[in-house]
Amino acid sequence: MARSLRILLACLLAAVVPACNQDQPTAAPVLTATCEARPSSGTAPLAVSFQLSLSGAVGAATVAISYGDGQSGSNPDTPHTYASAGSYTAAFTVSTPTQTARCSAAVTVTEGSKPANQPPIPVFKTTPFDVALKITGKAPFTVSFNMCQTSDPEGDELYFEMDFDGDGSFDFKGITGFHCRADHTYALGTYTDVKNCVYDRDAQHVALHDDICRKYTVIATP
Repeated sequence: MARSLRILLACLLAAVVPACNQDQPTAAPVLTATCEARPSSGTAPLAVSFQLSLSGAVGAATVAISYGDGQSGSNPDTPHTYASAGSYTAAFTVSTPTQTARCSAAVTVTEGSKPANQPPIPVFKTTPFDVALKITGKAPFTVSFNMCQTSDPEGDELYFEMDFDGDGSFDFKGITGFHCRADHTYALGTYTDVKNCVYDRDAQHVALHDDICRKYTVIATP
């Protein structure tokens, strides 16, 4: 009986030992990715750089980036600018020939302070040309007043006013378009404080700045 048991144990050892001596398989490395936004918050427009860190990569890695604002990229070292306010998630997908890993970074962008509204840039022209703000002609003669080249830095609506006889009351007024020019015929006499003015208005047609004016003296000679 003892001899049979020894034979059995010997057989078992012969079967197990060779298997134990074989090389055991090595677990494949796991690719991990971490990403960070710098800065992660600020006012628009906000330029953000991203720090991407990898470990366990086997072979060359490629990166696909979705910045969360409809834009995409492939180079994490290139800063990205968020143009408008909002909460964004920049998502990174890292791939090697045999591995994939993902990470994300949150970015919060707030509305930046807007610069103060600028007044119009007026351009006053007359035909005949004024000389030292005096326009002279033989009565009756017609003067053309033109402010059509006036512009506004923000593109606000422009409003024009003209006082042809200098009595302090505007005789002609209107918005951008043909209202930026007008003709007036002068009878014999001297007309002081002839005035052309322009101001800008917002979307609700509220004046944003006071009138910007130029005054002329029109002299209609015999």
